[in-house]
Amino acid sequence: MEISLETLLLAASSGVLGTLIGGMEAFIIYGFVIIVQTILASAGHDMAFYTTYLSNLVFLPAVMFSAAVPATAYAARKYDIHEWEIDRSLAFAHDPVIAMIGAFTGVIGYLLFAFAANMNLPLDHGGFSVVIVGTLSRLIFRKPQKINRNARIVLRDGKRWLWELITTSVVAAATAWFVQATGISTAGFMLSAALLILQLFPRTQFFPTTHQITMVAGLAVLASGSIPIAVLFALLAQLIFILFGGYLNMGCGAHIDPPAVAIVTCSLLISLIF
Repeated sequence: MEISLETLLLAASSGVLGTLIGGMEAFIIYGFVIIVQTILASAGHDMAFYTTYLSNLVFLPAVMFSAAVPATAYAARKYDIHEWEIDRSLAFAHDPVIAMIGAFTGVIGYLLFAFAANMNLPLDHGGFSVVIVGTLSRLIFRKPQKINRNARIVLRDGKRWLWELITTSVVAAATAWFVQATGISTAGFMLSAALLILQLFPRTQFFPTTHQITMVAGLAVLASGSIPIAVLFALLAQLIFILFGGYLNMGCGAHIDPPAVAIVTCSLLISLIF
């Protein structure tokens, strides 16, 4: 990937935009951006500009979403907001420091993404950048609590685990079939990202986060050619998502994205095995 003054300025602008929109909302927008990209590409349009400057830079979660994470952690020190509330626009603060943090970490996120892509690291490059930026933010904006011990209460619920087993298996199998039919590894992921918009409305706020399932299922089915194997990897991704999110994210400081942790871990395993 190209690293130039132009791309770095766009990354900084995207980082500021991410703080104004909110991390989760920025990711939802990305879902719609890559849906449009896929439709246009299927229709035979030249997507070089769109891919280079929109889906792989301005709206890239490694840039826009990542920038919102440390900016939110900083805002939590001064305003009535929690570090993990990445669904909040930070425009309410009218704080230039928040904008500068967004710009700086947008650039860092892009550089990490470009490094992973140019080095062809055997894992998901966007997730790699998101996890590194989140981890650095956690180290900089430290909190006394390292582990959320209250997670035990929810994780002891047997009915919850059965629910996760059933829903994850169904979503993963459907995604694997769709990806196998289309050959597009992100076919389910883009829909999952866009459908997170349902979480923003009161009546559908409990719609599950599924992009860690669909991304891993897509990668696994293309690598292995097996839908059952794809389902097993998706179940592992969901387990990582639940445990990491429950114990090591909520209440522990700056947001380290649990879906990204699951995607990076499983994409690395898939690369090593297949």
